[in-house]
Formats: sequence, C-alpha cells, structure tokens
Amino acid sequence: MKHSASLRAGKLRHLSYALASAFGTFAVINAGAVSAQTADQTNQTANATLPEINVTAQDGGNLKTPSTAGGRLNLTPLETPASVAVIMGDTIRERGYQTLLDAETRAPGITSVPFSGNGNNSLSARGFYGPNSISQLYDGLQLYNAGGVVTFPVDPWNVERVEFLNGPASVLYGTGFVGGAVNVVPKRPDLKQQSNEVQFSAGSFGTYRKAFDSTGPLSDTLAYRLDVSHINSDGWMDRGRSDSLTVSGSLLWKATRDLTLTLANDYADIHPGSYEGTPIVNGAIVPGTRFKNYNVDDAQVRFTENRTYLRARYALSDQVVLSNDLYLIKHDRRYKETYTYTYNPTTGNVARSNYRDIVGAQTQYGDHGYAAIDSELFGNKNQLVVGFDFNRSLYDRNDNTNTAGNFAGSSTVNALNFNPGVFSQGNAPSIRALYRVTVDQAGLFLQDRYQLSKQWAVTGGLRGDNYQTRRDDFLTLTSANGNQNAVSWNTGVVFTPVADTSLYAQYAVASDPVTSLASISAAQMQYGVSKGKQAEVGVKQALWNGRVEWTLAAYRIIKNNLLAPNINTPTISDTVGQQSSRGLEGSLTFKLNDDWRVEANASVLQARFDNFVATVNGKATSLAGYRPQFVPKRTGNLFVLWNVTPQWETRTGAHYVSDRYSDNTDQSRLPAYTVLDAGLAWKVSPKLKFDFRIDNIADKVYAASTYAGTATQWILGAPRTYTMTMNYAF
Repeated sequence: MKHSASLRAGKLRHLSYALASAFGTFAVINAGAVSAQTADQTNQTANATLPEINVTAQDGGNLKTPSTAGGRLNLTPLETPASVAVIMGDTIRERGYQTLLDAETRAPGITSVPFSGNGNNSLSARGFYGPNSISQLYDGLQLYNAGGVVTFPVDPWNVERVEFLNGPASVLYGTGFVGGAVNVVPKRPDLKQQSNEVQFSAGSFGTYRKAFDSTGPLSDTLAYRLDVSHINSDGWMDRGRSDSLTVSGSLLWKATRDLTLTLANDYADIHPGSYEGTPIVNGAIVPGTRFKNYNVDDAQVRFTENRTYLRARYALSDQVVLSNDLYLIKHDRRYKETYTYTYNPTTGNVARSNYRDIVGAQTQYGDHGYAAIDSELFGNKNQLVVGFDFNRSLYDRNDNTNTAGNFAGSSTVNALNFNPGVFSQGNAPSIRALYRVTVDQAGLFLQDRYQLSKQWAVTGGLRGDNYQTRRDDFLTLTSANGNQNAVSWNTGVVFTPVADTSLYAQYAVASDPVTSLASISAAQMQYGVSKGKQAEVGVKQALWNGRVEWTLAAYRIIKNNLLAPNINTPTISDTVGQQSSRGLEGSLTFKLNDDWRVEANASVLQARFDNFVATVNGKATSLAGYRPQFVPKRTGNLFVLWNVTPQWETRTGAHYVSDRYSDNTDQSRLPAYTVLDAGLAWKVSPKLKFDFRIDNIADKVYAASTYAGTATQWILGAPRTYTMTMNYAF
C-alpha cells in the first residue's frame, strides 16, 4: 500500500511540475490578462442581479451570448464549432418546471431515464445513455457517480443557467463525456444591489413548495446569497410521499481590484419516494394498477448531499486571468426496498423480488485550476486556456447482496388488493460492509482559438488524464489496483460568410470509463477506457436582430470496446466491440413581436451495435444492428408563448419521445409518447405574480422509464397535474 501511494504521489508531482512549466511558458509567450471585455463579462455573470418578476420570456439573442457550455474560452455559440445550448434559470422557473430534469429534457436531443437507482437523474443523448457517457457537472466540477447514481442538483430554484454540449466533451472534463455534458451553474452573490424573492405553490396530490432567495452587498467588497427551497408531496400513487430540502449559501469577497474569492456551500436532503414501477403484461400496464405502489411499507430511499468549495479569480494582467477551485463533496445514499415486480396473469398476483438494503458513503475532494490568456499571434487574436484537475474519490459500500452478488428475498401480493408488508418479510440477508473504492485522478488540459481572419477561426483542445483505482474488499480482505490513462483531443473550424451566420466542422476524440470508476469491481479494472470519436458539421444563424435563431447539426459517433449489462444477469457484463450513432439535430426560435414567441427543436437518430456478441439464454448471440437500450429514434419539443396583455401571459408546450427499448435485444419496448402542458400567468405588479400550470393535459399514461432495464414493469410518468404558484419580490 505504501508503494502504491508513493507511485500515485510521484505521478501527481510530475504532472504538477509539467503544469507549472506550461503555465510559465505560456505566461512568458503571451504576457498579460483576459481582455477588458472578457473581464467585464465575467464580472457581469458573477454579479448578475435578481431581476424583477416578469411574465415575458427571455428575449432572443442566445446565439450571441457568451457561455461556458463549449469550454472556458468565453465563446458565443456562433463562435463554437459544436452543438451547444443554454437554458436560463429564469426561463426554467417562469415556465413552471418543477425539477431540473423537466428542463433538461426540453433541450435538443436530450431524454431522461429516471429511476431511484440512478438518483432519478440519468440522461440519454446522441445514442448513448447513462452518467458514464452523458456526465453532469455542477458549476464546472465533475461529479463521480458511484454505481451510476447522480442525485444533485434536483431543484431549479438556485440555478442561474443550465448549459448543454452535445457530443464529446472529454477535452473539457475528462472521461465520461462521449455523448455530451450538462453543466448546472448556480446563482451567485450580487455585489451591487439587494434583492429578495419568495415563492409559494400548491398543486395536485398534496404537493407544496416553499422557496426563498436573498442576495446583496454586506459592504463595498462583500456580498452574500442564500437560496432555500422545500418541496413535499403525497405523490400521485399510493404511499408516494416525497420530501426534499435544498439550501445554498455563498459569500463573495472582492479582496482587491484584481482578486475575487467566493466561498459556497450547497446542501440537499432528498427523499424521492418509494415508487419503483408498475407491472406490465403484453406491453401494457395491468388494468387497475396505475396508482398502485408495490414497494414495502417501510421502504427507505434517501440521498443526502453537501458541496463546499472556495473559488479564486485573479487578474494577473490585462491578458491573463487565473482561476482555481478547491472543493469537498460528500454523498450519503440509502436504499432499503424491493424494486422488481413481476405480474402473473394466471393468479393475478405480483411477485416482488430484489430486496436490497444499501448504505453508500462517498467523499470527493480536489483542486481544479486554469489560466485564460488573450493575446495576439501573427497580428490576429488568440485565446488560450491551460489548466489541471487533481482529485480523489472515496466510496464505501455496505449492502445485503448474497455470495453470488445478487439481492435475494421475495414475496407475493395480489395485484389489486394487498397489504404492502415490511422489508423483513422478504427474508433478505443482513447488510454488511463490502468494499471501499479509491480513485485518484490527475489531468492536464488546454484549449485554443485562433482567429485566422475576419471570417475564419480554428479551435483545438488536448487533454490527458491518469486514473489510479484501488478496491479494498472487506469480505475477502484482498485489494486490487488499476491504472488507466486517457487522452482526448478535438479540432474545429468556424466560417462566418456574413454577420451572425456560422458554418462549422469539428472532429473530436473522447473516452468513457467501462463502468463507474467510483465503484469499479476488481475484474473491471483490467479494461482500459472506451474510446469514442465524432465528426460533426453544422450551421447556426441569427436573423432580424435575434428575433429568429436557428441551428442544424449532423454528426456521426463511433465508440469502441465498451461493456453492457448481460441480458439475463445484469450484475455481470458483456463486451461490446463497437457501438455507433448518426443523426440530425435542429432548433428554431422565432419571436414574431414583443407578444409572440415560438421555440422548437427536434432530433432524428440512428443508433446501433456494430459488433456485439452477447450471451442470451446461455447462447452466444450477435446483436449487430440492434438499437441500444433507452435510445429513442426521434425527439421533439415545442413551446409557444403569447402575451395577451402586459399583465397576462399564456403558454403551451409539447414534449415528444419516440419508442425505446429497455433491453439491448430490442424485446422490451417502451411506447412513444407526447405530453402536453399549458400555463397562464398574471403579473399583478412588478413584484407580484401568480401562475397556473397544467401538466399532462391529456392525462396520458406513458412509460417514462423502467427500473434498471427490467422488462417486467414500467416507471410511469405523472398523470394530469395542476399547480398554482405565487412569486413575490421585495
């Protein structure tokens, strides 16, 4: 163990020396600070004020607004050779989305696969599914997903914006980003003015929400922000009570003209409820069971999160800005329930199995830093970012799996009339300490954009990561070690034939871990990272001073040497030689005048296994040509807003997802669905607003997901729901 630790320390020292050398070289060559314009934009973002409540949706112009969606170069979407999208937090809240997942699935090509086993927070994009391929970040920091679980953030109340990058993003963040990246940026303190806001809402099924936001200066150099929200509900199904509390606080200190420090802490205590699905027969739910909850009465599902970080921003000169984040993240997760339900049409009973009892504790801490350098090279503008990532993750797993690694225990209840019983009646094994996994990551990265001429610009990026893993097995008292290296790069070109029009092309190479590194098994440590490569071309255009914006992208992704759950035994994996996808994504925003706004996006996708021989019913079976699980062929979103008067606004939306399969053999089909919603807002005064929202107007019965790909049950989307909300700013 001492020898392994010294090796890790040595590699970190070598990477640190290399980074220091790189910083020194680039500082000498470029000598200076991010431009005044960039610094102003950064300050405006950091000091963004809480706007007064406004019924009108955000104006057009997103294609020309700088964001960090495509990297740390502070580029606009028009300048970025990739598919990027941004949804502002104010827009999310104005449209009444109750969770971040609701908002994220309105972005082009993004769909969700929610069940409590992944924290109700897993995404699918561009033919790939899950947190090992579509990673989620919080304020630019990558969150390791132990066992594929991502549970924070869940509430959009403290969100400034959500950024999307479709396609490979490993150059920015490391492994786990072949399909894309989603970054949630929280609100931050306002150093200029005081503002406060409260929200109260009541809705169907005993759902209540209370939220409070306050920000402002404490002195000329010190500002604060506090966001608190609490949501509780009886749930639309039997015994469906849920409860969540989130608290976010931050202090901003402008220590000098050039140095700004931000200390932030985010806490969440989430009880998502115990509903894990509704049994199906012949491709439909069993009649009379839509509102039944088949979990045991004393089921416990709870996620507790806490994130603390200190951020420093220092303007070394007019052309160089240094940034650094020190952070500590803690997760505690508890599952005590039975989560598999199989209906027997002969007896009318439901067999309940997989009685699991899991306690997981994860700690992640690290340091993330970079330098942003603006300069001139051969008389033209050059933007460069060079940085590092060092972090460690510790994950302790306790559960009640048997010696075969399965969750034992079972019981049988009548499908329509039953006593849910308690967990102990399943005769499951007792919980015990299983293992600890330690992951040490060290990474270096750089991005660059060079303006060849007024019309042409080229970009490129390069990143190298080393992951050292160690698994200590508490049952066998053995240890296993792994060492994985990943190199990612991309290059792109943007051509601007006329103002506000961009044609672009990009090629990217990225990597995904074969499974969650934070909870990797000893056997899986033998595998290297899975390589993915993408070619993409597209066009973006803003017309009529931003009243019309549209984008269109075509892409092709190939990913090699990955693992997929075995068809018959999901606890083991089969090796996939190659998986690929190709598709089109488009978006349109049309603001006819100050009173009408239309937004639409759609994606068409063809995803398949190219080389995959799986074990199906004990036989080697080729699945070449089959569609991977949870990947739809088509998605679409439509949103229409009409300001009837300056005080009244109506809006309507549609969300479409084509059919998907919950297994890789394309047998268990989830039907396509379209969900409609509508809202009516009344702006009583500049500070007071009431909003009435109806979700799932047609009361559509649809499968939002399944539990971990099981073919015996569907996790249903919520039925028709009414919500009344009041916002008051002061």
